[in-house]
Amino acid sequence: MIPADIVESAPALYLGGGQLLSAPDFEHPFNGQAERLDIRLSGVSADVVAIGTTEAASVKGAKVHFARFYFDDNWALDGVEYEAVFRADKLTFSSEDDGNGGRTRTLTLSIATDDTNRNRSPAAFFTDQDQRRRSPTDAIFSHVAGITQGVLRRFGTR
Repeated sequence: MIPADIVESAPALYLGGGQLLSAPDFEHPFNGQAERLDIRLSGVSADVVAIGTTEAASVKGAKVHFARFYFDDNWALDGVEYEAVFRADKLTFSSEDDGNGGRTRTLTLSIATDDTNRNRSPAAFFTDQDQRRRSPTDAIFSHVAGITQGVLRRFGTR
């Protein structure tokens, strides 16, 4: 396993973690439905599964950047174009028999736009108590308690 933030002093060849099973297209509609995507990666090692299961709870809320990297003829980084930013919701693992006596582990990262995390605001009541809790000197609803069905209240000066 390669340690994080390692600096290589000599050329090295790294084998991939498996096969990217799905990375669906995403959209950014205006006033549209919030988007949720699942990204699946197969062939993860048992070490990655162990680390992922202990760290899965900390993934929630992490930013996920979709970017396009451009390289020159010598494979040196030539530019980065950021496409979208999502928010991670959960990280899950599954394991299946590969048919050859082995197992294939799959990592699934569920991501979504920030719009999927909106909550409904709490119910608001137009009572004097609720208004005074928000603003202690505001008496705009002080006469609400006297208004019931069938009672007419004339607004303005008395």
